[in-house]
Amino acid sequence: MKKWFHQWKQCPPAFYMVVALSLFFGSQIDHYWSWSNISNILSQSAPLLVLACGQTLVVLLQGTDLSLGAMISFQCVLWIYLLNQGIPLLVSVLLIVLSGTVMGALNGFLVTRGKIMIFIVTLATQNIFKSAALLLSGNQTLYYRHDIFRIIAKEGPFHITWSVWIGLLCFFFTMLLLRRTKFGMRIKGLGGNPEALTFSGISIAKYTMLVFVYAGIMAAVAGMLLCCRIESGNSNAGNGMEFTSVAAVLLGGTSLREGRGGVEGTIFGVLLIQMLKSGLMQLGVSSIYQTAIIGIVVLLAIVMDTLVKEKSGDGA
Repeated sequence: MKKWFHQWKQCPPAFYMVVALSLFFGSQIDHYWSWSNISNILSQSAPLLVLACGQTLVVLLQGTDLSLGAMISFQCVLWIYLLNQGIPLLVSVLLIVLSGTVMGALNGFLVTRGKIMIFIVTLATQNIFKSAALLLSGNQTLYYRHDIFRIIAKEGPFHITWSVWIGLLCFFFTMLLLRRTKFGMRIKGLGGNPEALTFSGISIAKYTMLVFVYAGIMAAVAGMLLCCRIESGNSNAGNGMEFTSVAAVLLGGTSLREGRGGVEGTIFGVLLIQMLKSGLMQLGVSSIYQTAIIGIVVLLAIVMDTLVKEKSGDGA
C-alpha cells in the first residue's frame, strides 16, 4: 500500500485534475470525446506548451518571467510585419528566433549583471516589449495570407496538426535537456542549492543567462504557432499568457521555493488549463468566470500538493 501511495503521490496535481475534468466534461457535453474536439484542445494547447517549457526553467530558478506574454505579442506582430515587407519565409523565421534570443538575453543580462530581482526585471521588460509591439503594429491588427499558416494550424500526420507536433518536439527536447544534460542538473541546482554550485566554481550568472535565452527562444516559437492559429498579428495576442504559463508550471508540480519539478508535469498543467477553457466555453460559462475558475483551480492544486507532501513526510 505504501509503495502504491508513493508512486501516485509522484504525479503532479494537474494529472488528477485532468482525469477528473475528463470524466466531468465527458458526462456533461455531447461529443466531448470526439476526435475533432480532442484535436482542437491539443491544437490550442500547443503555443502554451512551448511557452511553458521555457517558463519551467525560470520557475526552477525560483522566479517567474512576466515578460513572456509581451514577447509573444511582439513576435506575432514582427513576423507578420517581416512577411509583409517581402522577407522570405525561412529568413523571417530565423529573425523571429533571433529576436527571442535577444529579448531573453536582455532579461538575463539585467538579472545577472544588474543584480535585480527576476520579478522586477521581467515586469519592466514586459512593458518595453508591449510598447514595441504597439509601435510596430501602429496599434492595428496586421494580416498576411500564407499557406504555411493553414498547414501548421490545420494539417499534420495522423490527423494531428503540425503545431501540436512542434509543441511536443519542444516538450521532449526540454525534458531531455533537464534530465540528461549537465545544464539541466545545474539549473535544478541553482533553484535548490545555489551556494553549493558557487563553491564548486560553477558560474551562476552563465546558467541564469542561458535559462532566459532559452525562455526567449521558446516564446519566439510559441509566438509563431499562435500567429499561425489566429492568422494575424496584434499587440494583444499574448496577453495573459505569462500568467497562464506560470499556472501550468505550478499545476505541473514544479516548486517556486525548492527548485524541484520538471517539464513532465507541465504538460498536464497545460492540458488542464486548456480543457478548463474549452469545457467551460462549451458549457456556456462566461470568459470572466473562466479566469476566476482557473485561478481557484491553481490555488486548490497548490494546496493539494502541499498536503500530500506533508502527509508523505516531504513537506517542510
